[in-house]
Amino acid sequence: MIRSILAPLSGTDCDNTVLCNSLRVFAGEPGHIDCLRLLPDPAELIAQAAQVDMGGWMIVSDTITTIEKEAEQKTKTAQSNLAAFCERENVATSEKPGDAARVSVSWRVDVGDEFDHISMHARSHDLVVLAGGADRPGRFPEEALGGVIIGSGRPVLLAPEGESTGTFGRIAIAWKDAPEAARAVTAAMPILEKAREIHVFSANESGPRGAAEMESSDRIARCLRRHGLNVHGHFVIPAGRTPAEAVLQSAREVDAGLLVMGGYGHSRMREFVFGGFTQRVLRGVELPVLLFH
Repeated sequence: MIRSILAPLSGTDCDNTVLCNSLRVFAGEPGHIDCLRLLPDPAELIAQAAQVDMGGWMIVSDTITTIEKEAEQKTKTAQSNLAAFCERENVATSEKPGDAARVSVSWRVDVGDEFDHISMHARSHDLVVLAGGADRPGRFPEEALGGVIIGSGRPVLLAPEGESTGTFGRIAIAWKDAPEAARAVTAAMPILEKAREIHVFSANESGPRGAAEMESSDRIARCLRRHGLNVHGHFVIPAGRTPAEAVLQSAREVDAGLLVMGGYGHSRMREFVFGGFTQRVLRGVELPVLLFH
């Protein structure tokens, strides 16, 4: 079961997307949304400024003051966004998840590096929801999104721009015969169990590897059916498209409200390298995506 969600807020329009998709995950069941607002660390700003010729410490000081004032304003906006969400959705504010009969939210402010602190806090939650979709103010860069996926050890839901309400009734799974895909399906089971339909897509490749992928896709579909789920298997022929574009288009064609997939990549000294499908999703897609590394 998913009962605890970490929802970092940015003080932008992305906040509503993050909060609404967090609520969708619970699907009317009890849960807690832990809203985190991260502020820049002044000591880190000074250290970074000291490495750049900015025309003297007076300019450095003015720059840091400007950054801190902007962060303070965004924090106020984030609080306002959260208050509006709670009023609109009738969600209670509580530091203790058990205090609310259904869904509750809490608010906290932390100081430090976004990647490090979100990854750290995510490990004590069932899921982290971040703004995904098109690049816009408040959405983390691709590198930061991928870093949290790899570094948090938790599933990450990327919420795209736009209104999103209701449960995830129809879900697509981008299946690959790999540990990351298997872990993603396991992490998504609490959501999959509530879906009306599940569509498993695997890219249909030629040769022995293609046959193995098709057999693997059949096996995961049978496994999910044993859980009583309504599962449909599909073998997607890229036909000149990349496997990622082929699967994404197929998910759109069945009107999927969520895509579940493995997060394929690795890190080396905070330099993150991702596979083609993961890179495509990190650049932004129009539906929510749950990834697990």
